[in-house]
Amino acid sequence: MDVVLLSDVYAEGWIRGAGAYKLATELRSVGYTVQVIDFASRLTYDETIKLFDKFLTQQTKVLGVSNTFMSNNGSKIFEQDWMLNLIQEYKNRFKFKVAIGGNRGGPATYTKLARDTFDILVSGFADKAILAIVEGTAKGKQIEGQLIIDSNIDYEYTDFHKSKTIFTEQDCIFPGEALPIEIARGCKFRCSYCFYPGNGKGDTYKHLKDKSILRDELIYNFEKFGTQVYDIMDDLLNDSPEKCEYLHDVFTNLPFKVKFGSYARSDLLISHLHTLPLLEESGAVGLQFGIETLYKKSGSAIGKGMAKEKTIEGLHYIKENSNISLGSGFIFGLPFEPIESIRSTIEWLDSVDCPLDNKEVYALSIPSLNSHFEHSKLMIDPYRWGYKDLDPNNKDRMIWDNGHINWYQAQDLKNECLERFRYHNHFNAHQISRVYNMGYDIDTVVETPAAVFRQEYQSIKPQSQSVLNKKEQYLEKLYAI
Repeated sequence: MDVVLLSDVYAEGWIRGAGAYKLATELRSVGYTVQVIDFASRLTYDETIKLFDKFLTQQTKVLGVSNTFMSNNGSKIFEQDWMLNLIQEYKNRFKFKVAIGGNRGGPATYTKLARDTFDILVSGFADKAILAIVEGTAKGKQIEGQLIIDSNIDYEYTDFHKSKTIFTEQDCIFPGEALPIEIARGCKFRCSYCFYPGNGKGDTYKHLKDKSILRDELIYNFEKFGTQVYDIMDDLLNDSPEKCEYLHDVFTNLPFKVKFGSYARSDLLISHLHTLPLLEESGAVGLQFGIETLYKKSGSAIGKGMAKEKTIEGLHYIKENSNISLGSGFIFGLPFEPIESIRSTIEWLDSVDCPLDNKEVYALSIPSLNSHFEHSKLMIDPYRWGYKDLDPNNKDRMIWDNGHINWYQAQDLKNECLERFRYHNHFNAHQISRVYNMGYDIDTVVETPAAVFRQEYQSIKPQSQSVLNKKEQYLEKLYAI
């Protein structure tokens, strides 16, 4: 193979990460041979050797690592402690370059964990950069032997509106498998805590796929693989009423029914309630919001200023007027929010009056500037919002105190909520398709609390037997190529 790409979504259930397959599409379109190896963080040593011996040769130009969803452990890239050493062995043997990209890490992470292994570090969307990398013409900054490429500057990708992700037999897709899909890139908002690479784009309607392109992609996946369930990977599904109308026009005019989960903003949905039936009729079975806080001053500070009463009233309306599973994240430790307000939110989330099916809580993370390629406003200047650093020697993240609550207290509150919500918390919008891919009926997944589902069916945690069975089925197909 000219190029081998390692990918995984190391999370509950399983679905493919969109990034590696989009890069494979770009490379295949100009004649390169490409093999994506999925489940990369769950391969055994013997399985990895078998795959590397099959696909890595003197012909191989690049081994790429798609790291956004590879591991949930920030101190390592792969779950397997031996993987980087094994990659290095094959690199020494066949003299290919090793590149890594994604949204989980940055220079400090990659150079600390694998300076010798990674030749190229890529930030941003690498659709165009990957071609230059494989051709050996990529440009960027050379820092201590590593080439750092900023795709947003040197390789901006401007053809998304007419692009597809084309899965092939080489990708070993299962019949009826739920797949990831991108409909638009970027988010027109720039929330203070967010460091996603596509935020702050303004009018994202111009970053939307052409209707005919999206329709062709959906029909191809249905005719080729029987796919009718999707995880929509857009940073924001409902950034405008026009986009909701666009979705409705495409999805309701297909010769089959589609179901999907996606990120959305509750305040935009509440402000444009006529878009609710558009999204449901389009196939939305799960929407994941990022409400983050119900405290007005904090919400205004981060870019989400809808009043608490209007938010709660709007969520009740959405729940009562649709069959969509609703979820949201909440962040403890945002600027200006007193602990009494956080406590009030927790009690509401834990009450029968809360219309959210899924509640996710986090302690505010302020990573160091070197830990990620992209930076949030809070990462750049946390002191502007009154944060103090309790542990200046920590090079990975700020251990903060904002005058109302500190990082340790926020972590304790998060852990308390995980226990309190456990038996009435449902899967979030993105987990729905992942659990569906384990062979479960999507309506059952949506309707059943996650803990009850796990007890009555099987554990579907990352290393559970059901996921490992799926991996075995995938490897059987992969070995046969």
